Amino acid sequence: MSAPNFSSRLTDFMNKIEKETRRDIKIIESPDLGLAGISAAYRYHQDYIVIVITVGIRRTEVDLERSIAHEAAHGYLMHKLKFCRPVFNKKADDNYQRDVQLLFTMVDDIVVNKIIEENGFHPFGSEYLPMVEMETKVATGGEIEGEDFYKKFSDDPRLEAILMVSRYLLAWGFLDYFQLEPGEREVITSFTKTFETYYPHYYSRAHEMRDIILKNDIFSAEGQCKAVQEILDLWKLGDLVELERG
Repeated sequence: MSAPNFSSRLTDFMNKIEKETRRDIKIIESPDLGLAGISAAYRYHQDYIVIVITVGIRRTEVDLERSIAHEAAHGYLMHKLKFCRPVFNKKADDNYQRDVQLLFTMVDDIVVNKIIEENGFHPFGSEYLPMVEMETKVATGGEIEGEDFYKKFSDDPRLEAILMVSRYLLAWGFLDYFQLEPGEREVITSFTKTFETYYPHYYSRAHEMRDIILKNDIFSAEGQCKAVQEILDLWKLGDLVELERG
């Protein structure tokens, strides 16, 4: 992408990550990251920290910088903290790899969001609370009926289940690990309670994953590796992937 004019906060954070990981950050643009609504993503590279930005998505400079900081922190987990990453068997198709990556992200995002919060960035973007309020409304039969709301993101049953569970796990993570403003906490708490009531089958799986996260120190490489392996086994997705340290 063209030379950006980042704030000193983001520039300092990126410089810190580059220094500690001994890897340059590369920011590139893409028309599509594979899932609706995804504006940025981290791509593993042995020699660089690669951040892919989706073109055409409207966002404020604050949200863009937060997204870049978030993805850069994923690179920090890999190259500095030596967290585990998936290495796939040749038999693993694209859908399998996508689903495994999403399960990794559910664990890693809690750690990443703490890192960026400690470096002056908000743990979630401006779109998050309005989205959570909408999800709370549709769960109770609002404008779009319950789970039909999530089908616009995928018609794959396993992916839909993973996305549903990820929404709860993300919200729970904010409530459990972050100091939120009272209004933020109220919105997110309302969503988690609604989710538990209206999606009991998905909540059951989310609860199992929450227990796995809580019993492992996911802020350490060893704990993250153990938690992810248990979660992959829970979803029966551990057969075509090996976990490799950063």
